[in-house]
Amino acid sequence: MGRLPSQWAGRVILDRIPYEISGEQIVVSAAPDTQFPDNTFSNNTDKPLEIHRMIPRVYALDDSDVLLTTQPDQELLAGLIRLQINDLGINQIITKTATLIGLLTKGSSERTWEFADPHYLTRGNQIQVVSNALTFPAIDGLVSLRVGLAFQGFLLVVAPPSENR
Repeated sequence: MGRLPSQWAGRVILDRIPYEISGEQIVVSAAPDTQFPDNTFSNNTDKPLEIHRMIPRVYALDDSDVLLTTQPDQELLAGLIRLQINDLGINQIITKTATLIGLLTKGSSERTWEFADPHYLTRGNQIQVVSNALTFPAIDGLVSLRVGLAFQGFLLVVAPPSENR
């Protein structure tokens, strides 16, 4: 993160409060486009959300939606799920097409999508995420995948618009 802006919308940032919004959904092999429920990734606070990273995780499940005791390789799981991301508040597509999780993330240990500059989500706005799944390989006990996403960053406490307030 190293460099953080000192202002947001022309107002001095007084404080940053760590914050995250997360959601999960279960997908099956060769699943068509499935949208995370509306408002899963919405900012319903009174402060702007400064997003620094997206953390995707994929977990293999059995027929009872219980985690497999031995999880398949994370690189394999990240290559089975594609995401399409859209910021509805500014009507901006963030991924032009559905993109494999493994292409969005860096490093085999971190597995995060780090943003060079923060992405801001203002009050009442939301990020829409649609996922789909490729055909699963034959893995003993694998029936479905749990896809979890977390957008992490800070809620911004900003100074009043003027000193007269």
